Amino acid sequence: MGTKAWGAVVGAVGAITGLVAPPVVKAQGTARGATAKPSAVATPAPTAGDSAAIVARWLAADERAAVSRLTALRVRYLRRADWAELGDRCTPGALRIFPKDTTPGGRDSVQALAEAMEAIVVGRGAGRPLPAVEARALLRVVVGWEAGIDRPNWDMAGTAKPRQAIATGLTGEVPDPAGPGCLPSPTATDTVTFVVPGVADMDFPRAPRPRVKAYFGPEGLLRARDAFFMDVGSKDPKAELRYLLVAPMVIWNGYAMVGVRRPQELGGVQVDGANRGGAAYLFRQVGKEWRLLSVVRSWGG
Repeated sequence: MGTKAWGAVVGAVGAITGLVAPPVVKAQGTARGATAKPSAVATPAPTAGDSAAIVARWLAADERAAVSRLTALRVRYLRRADWAELGDRCTPGALRIFPKDTTPGGRDSVQALAEAMEAIVVGRGAGRPLPAVEARALLRVVVGWEAGIDRPNWDMAGTAKPRQAIATGLTGEVPDPAGPGCLPSPTATDTVTFVVPGVADMDFPRAPRPRVKAYFGPEGLLRARDAFFMDVGSKDPKAELRYLLVAPMVIWNGYAMVGVRRPQELGGVQVDGANRGGAAYLFRQVGKEWRLLSVVRSWGG
């Protein structure tokens, strides 16, 4: 950057921060015998290093303000929440509810809180590289939950005993209406296919079934389609490819937003439009564990 251009930047930063050198006051002529007053000493303009430090301090303060706002929003969100305990038959888990916000205005207010938290995480974290350890742990939670293998704990205020979330989508066992036992999920399969464009690999959930198969990177969906055609589609043209697309994934300051879509394709064409269902999840990291803070939105079946 040239001297004049850098001077303009320094001047702009100085104007914003108030660090502008006061004007130099020149000594005025004096009458014979009068004592001349010394000239005022000019304060030097900020240097390049000074300006960089000012900007760094401003960015750090802005980051702290965003953290404080997110923390305050979470406190307000959890204070308004309660629980619907669904019993332990077939391990359905618990559902976070908001019994005091049953009116349309109340529901909109709760939704606005969740979306405000999501906006901070996405706005601050989008474009930043995913921290490898945290991203792998988060992906493991999401994949295990979506496949019906295991479920995350809810994020909670204080030190209360954690509650498990309910099964997502149509996964998980259901009560047997003819007896005390449980029946497998109506969508249970031997293999659940995931497409994860944002990472190169993951830690797979360990379970005898269903088996999890994942395709990574920008070309992951193409590889999933090719594999399905070779194994199934070439033998049955009416076979449908069902998979879960995990994207986007954003992590910032111990919080994360994960989007999941559940497309279904026939012959490489998506059935019933671009999306048959999906959800946007907000997580919070507690120690090494990712806990579910909010299902910000969900749609489809």
